[in-house]
Amino acid sequence: MSSSLPFPDKIQLRRALRARRAALSPAQHRAAALAVAKQAIGLLRPARKIAGYVATGSELSVWPLLLRALHRGCQVYLPRVPRRGRRMDFVRFDHASEWRLGAYDIPEATHVEVLAPRRLDVVFVPLLGFDAQLARLGQGGGYYDSTFHFRRHRLNWRKPLLVGLAFDEQQLDALPVEPWDLRLDLVITPTRILRSPR
Repeated sequence: MSSSLPFPDKIQLRRALRARRAALSPAQHRAAALAVAKQAIGLLRPARKIAGYVATGSELSVWPLLLRALHRGCQVYLPRVPRRGRRMDFVRFDHASEWRLGAYDIPEATHVEVLAPRRLDVVFVPLLGFDAQLARLGQGGGYYDSTFHFRRHRLNWRKPLLVGLAFDEQQLDALPVEPWDLRLDLVITPTRILRSPR
């Protein structure tokens, strides 16, 4: 289900997409999170290093997916936003993890094990919007674009696989794209998996 929004700039587009996502009911949010976790099951292989995120606002919850990943023997990591700059690293999430408030008052896991982005196998990425070319519109902070900047140097990378998680309502016909914007390898919604046309 794709649609167009008649907004000339990303600020207005983000506002409209946030409103569209927030209009979904709590029951729709719960059902979507469970359906996305089920769709993603093939990516959760034992010993894989999987990164997720802590959902904020009306973002799609990744917890059902991360709990399933742990159950299947994956190593799970969560992003840590730096105090300076925009390149995140990833902190292990397991029974030894503790929590603190990080940047933007988003809860962050703390753990002795921290991983560089290049060492991850699969990264589940939040987003506001996406299109059929798997262009991604994020919140505007540039953290994922900066963290995975090395992906722009070649068309094909074996890892990490970048996977957007979204509601079906977040797909648009086309997104405005800048040279530094991240493109995804897959987008998983409650009803389908979209693969990069590259």
